[in-house]
Amino acid sequence: MAPSEFPLGPSRVVAGRNPPPGTDSYADAIRERRGARGITPLDANLLHVPPIAGGYNSLMGAIRTKGKLPGDIREAMILRVAAINHAAFEWIQHEQIGRKEGLSTGQLYVIRDAKTPLPSLPTVLTHLQTAALAYTDHSTRDARVPMSVIQELKKQVKAYVVNGNPSLTAEEVDANVDDLYVEAVMVVASYNMVSRFLLGTDVAGLSDTEVPWPVEKKEHFISLPSFPPSSTPTHTIHAVTLITSPSAPWLVFANSLLTDWTMWSYTIPYFLDLPSSETTSYNILLHSQRGHGLSTLPLPTDHQDRLTTIPLLASDIANLLDALSIPTPVRSVIGVSQGGAVVLAFAAMYADKTRSVVACDTAPRTPVGNKEAWEDRIRLVHGASDSTTASTADTDEYAKRVGMANLAKATVPRWFPPGSQCSTGVAEGEKQARWVEEMVERTDVAGFVHGAKALGDYDVFHLSTDIGVPAQERGGLFNSSIERVLLLAGSLDGGGKVAKGLQDLCTNWNDHLKRGGNTDKSTTDAPTRVQFVEIDSAGHLPMIDSPVTFGKYLTQWVGAF
Repeated sequence: MAPSEFPLGPSRVVAGRNPPPGTDSYADAIRERRGARGITPLDANLLHVPPIAGGYNSLMGAIRTKGKLPGDIREAMILRVAAINHAAFEWIQHEQIGRKEGLSTGQLYVIRDAKTPLPSLPTVLTHLQTAALAYTDHSTRDARVPMSVIQELKKQVKAYVVNGNPSLTAEEVDANVDDLYVEAVMVVASYNMVSRFLLGTDVAGLSDTEVPWPVEKKEHFISLPSFPPSSTPTHTIHAVTLITSPSAPWLVFANSLLTDWTMWSYTIPYFLDLPSSETTSYNILLHSQRGHGLSTLPLPTDHQDRLTTIPLLASDIANLLDALSIPTPVRSVIGVSQGGAVVLAFAAMYADKTRSVVACDTAPRTPVGNKEAWEDRIRLVHGASDSTTASTADTDEYAKRVGMANLAKATVPRWFPPGSQCSTGVAEGEKQARWVEEMVERTDVAGFVHGAKALGDYDVFHLSTDIGVPAQERGGLFNSSIERVLLLAGSLDGGGKVAKGLQDLCTNWNDHLKRGGNTDKSTTDAPTRVQFVEIDSAGHLPMIDSPVTFGKYLTQWVGAF
């Protein structure tokens, strides 16, 4: 958003000063540097102490226009400071500059997303951008920067210098590296100073304003019915929409058990930066499934104590699409684990609402032995020997205070087994693993329990929207009219069993289609209708421990039809 499009108001702390031209040499010097912009709200607050305003003008003018640091690196560091320090004015002024320096929407999204551990996404961020942002994070949050982070930034700066000036001597390279490193340090230090002054003096009245996002991002809390055919609202779903264009096709994402919508943070940038050959962009609907994140569970009734089932979660997505007036069919509905089972159910029940589904690291029915495994995990959370023990104030308190943390410690190593980038002891993925662990820990206890019970007893093979028809007479998953299906799994998930199960599902589904099982579709394209992809060295959540490979497969597949 350009500054001219953002509502700027007066400071609620100090009245800005704007001396008439020719009456204050410091103000005149600022006008000369600013050009047509004249005295900005920031300058007006600084001019309470003209010599400081003059010194600020000289310093920031040198940093912005006299250095040799690549423009995209300088602006990425400035914008990251703004995102971390909640300095909306700083972001508003520099987003458009960053775009002019070559920062893309996907890169800006990663920079703005200061709550998610900085990803290693070489297909989204360059190595130099990643190193610069890592330095910015440490300097801004902690002041002291680990030597390993400093050395990595200097290493990437050196690569930039050598690539741009291959004829330099070793001494000249080292001198250039030191100069650029010092400049980078000053960029971060000075713009931390700027953001603190912006907030401390409420420049333009924006100190309480959320830092903008580089796409139109909206949060929604939608009251939905829970038990068809009743239309009475029973619970609230927290959803987030990212809109790139009113006419763009939509992608819908469904999270796993024990996570929330933010688990897709490493995937989103891939759909904001498309190859130059692409002529479309995508709008994105994210949501936290009931009982997770800020989404609530229905209240139990005398007639219904199953507050979460896989079909009900699929109905939540259909109801969300209707409530938000999202045009259907959407391009794809994408889910992992519990969310993967949900999108398979969605394909069976609501094939008219999407052209395709992507089911990751899941199964079409509860695997043998999994019901007992989920009961064991419920016992672990409640600290009870009997999973049927009724919830009490004592068990609920234990579950919140101790049980969910114990579950997190047991779950995350299983999701990211040895060989995964996020497995225990792998430094590169340590922050991502801890980030997922924290998601598990803060999951609502009842949300987990009801989700676990849903996963412990489900079968999507005989689902359809016609709930009045006996299961054995329904068309079922294999007769869904869905155009395309992608089944995807990490090679390490369940020791390879999850991938084998999805590969078998792919084979059986395509065999059914070849036999003419779906009379609504020609069988000439049946071999490509359902595809399977295995991601090497990935665990249960490949969008987190193998985000580059996952992003590549997903964007290519979704963009192919």
